[in-house]
Amino acid sequence: MEFIDLTTENIENQHICCAFTSKESKLGYHLKKDWLKMQFSNGYQFRKLDARGKVFIEYVPIEYAWLPLQGASVMVINCFWVSGRFKGNGYGKQLLGQCLQDAKAAGMKGVVAITSDRKRPF
Repeated sequence: MEFIDLTTENIENQHICCAFTSKESKLGYHLKKDWLKMQFSNGYQFRKLDARGKVFIEYVPIEYAWLPLQGASVMVINCFWVSGRFKGNGYGKQLLGQCLQDAKAAGMKGVVAITSDRKRPF
């Protein structure tokens, strides 16, 4: 299976395997797509497996992170998820590797991720 980088050109035809996948959050799902379209110009990356499932990573330079963080020359992982039948196939390692490679190419000094004990909505 291959990975897809979401862009303003392909996002409408792609599923954003996110916390908005339930029927109760249909509006939030569309609002997140609209928000992503605006963020791509800030260097926001959304990379996902070309499959219907939760296998993706989202990251952005800290200056544009929606999290309450301050700093410079750091990439922030907003969301990183490999679930269900996709676990144990090395997909997480590949996604994180691409994030680290992009951070180095952009001259970043590091990568930051904030974790939680459970799924949190956008």
